[in-house]
Amino acid sequence: MSRPKISLFFSVFASCGVLFGACRYQVVANAEYPERSFFLQIRNDSLVPQMSGILRRSILEELLTKSALQLAAKKEDADMLAVITLVNYANAPEVFEKSDSLAAAGFGMEVEARLELSRDGKESFSRIFTGSASVLKEDRLTLPHARQANMAMAQDLARQISFGIINYSK
Repeated sequence: MSRPKISLFFSVFASCGVLFGACRYQVVANAEYPERSFFLQIRNDSLVPQMSGILRRSILEELLTKSALQLAAKKEDADMLAVITLVNYANAPEVFEKSDSLAAAGFGMEVEARLELSRDGKESFSRIFTGSASVLKEDRLTLPHARQANMAMAQDLARQISFGIINYSK
């Protein structure tokens, strides 16, 4: 090989070595972070429409990005059972304008979620989380989009609940 080809090969090899050495990528050992499976069950005992499906998807998204927990298809196959019960839904006016008579320009929504985690059929962790969201009307004639507020409330609850599940599973 000629001298320029050898120096080009050496420079490409050296730059790849520097590039891969600088990123310090390390494979996580499975013994340090054992995979655990859990079964997620959501009960909607509140008056929030369609909240259980939105909350389930939001919790799974949070857990997918933040932990090594795996979702089990059957309750019997899971190492841990997470039961979430939605209760105490409240909807109250927040923002009034001077010209308003009875209608508020915005309202706040709040719901409580009771998380119960159990292993081997024994409840070992229970906590209540509160999710909230606000909605504003665009003008006097249009109704606010409640689904957007439900989504924001579900994401707020999912963030809190997923951290509770992750902390308990360690």
